[in-house]
Amino acid sequence: MPSPIEIINSTNYSITGEISYLTIFCASNYFFVKPNSRWQLQKKGIFPLIEVSVMVRTPRGTFAAKPYICFGKSPGFLEIVKIKENTFKVIAKKINL
Repeated sequence: MPSPIEIINSTNYSITGEISYLTIFCASNYFFVKPNSRWQLQKKGIFPLIEVSVMVRTPRGTFAAKPYICFGKSPGFLEIVKIKENTFKVIAKKINL
């Protein structure tokens, strides 16, 4: 059964990142998301998510967002948000469908 992970970039900047997993049987996934856009990974199987790390490229430089760390079930939707000037964070987001 696929377990989708969607990255929502809510910033005005491009981001790059890595999704790391708890198991050695699943390699890390890398992603690039344009400003105010989404990226989706459709993975076969269920793999416990361990960390989503993100770098945000701004005109003032490249900044590491505070990563999202989870042991257990993948949250499904993760959002990159700006906390304050040059400070960003990856958070789990609940989507009402």
